[in-house]
Amino acid sequence: AEAGISQVSGYQLFNDPRPDPSYKDIVYNFRYLTKHELDIFPDHYKYGYFCTTFYVDTRKYMKYLTKLLTEKQVTFTKQKINSLEELADNYDIVINCTGFGAKELCNDNLIRPIRGQMIRVRAPWVKHFYYTDDNCYLIPNHESIVLGGTRQLDDDNTQVDLNDKDGIWQRCLRLCPSLAQAEILWNWAGLRPNREPIRVETEIIKHGNKTLLVVHNYGHGGNGISLSWGTAVDAARIFSSLFNVINIQNKQMTSKL
Repeated sequence: AEAGISQVSGYQLFNDPRPDPSYKDIVYNFRYLTKHELDIFPDHYKYGYFCTTFYVDTRKYMKYLTKLLTEKQVTFTKQKINSLEELADNYDIVINCTGFGAKELCNDNLIRPIRGQMIRVRAPWVKHFYYTDDNCYLIPNHESIVLGGTRQLDDDNTQVDLNDKDGIWQRCLRLCPSLAQAEILWNWAGLRPNREPIRVETEIIKHGNKTLLVVHNYGHGGNGISLSWGTAVDAARIFSSLFNVINIQNKQMTSKL
């Protein structure tokens, strides 16, 4: 509970048949929906499946990760930088996880915003998640339910749009009519830092007589939490190999001296 992670089961609904998802054998209790189950939902959903997975409340999750790192004596420094070159005087290796900020920091024009908008409601009787292929989802967590959403490429508006708000509400209400009794808590809009492909690689930056090794890890779009552990492992492996190279070079320099 402290980490904001909870197990949740639910339905994924589609207008047309889909190939099996890549996570079919990773999630629990995966099965295809029967005709009887599909008849419960709006008529245009012709295909779907049920599974059990995990939900992460990122507000709690990030605080939890910060706490774990603090307990391991990791130091947090808040600093604005205009370029990675600025770090070369004080660091040998930097892992760059700046998300949308990498567009300016790395001059990376492949980074594009995907705008997302959602509504938080309180409806404790809704126990399952629902996710459709026409931008509609309901995701229950410990304290509320997330209703969404939008996926608007190259839209950098972080203000709540009333048309999107009404569209989200109507789609979710059609999928789950009991939401008419829900208490609306707040609306929110934000940007997902999307890059194709996701950037997990090394860059060598020269700054004067200094060399900065950068491990990039950004551009996850709307799949940041889902992909975070996998790309973090890849980034850590790259970091480890670079760290070993630096140690070898330092030992060689010491032996020459």
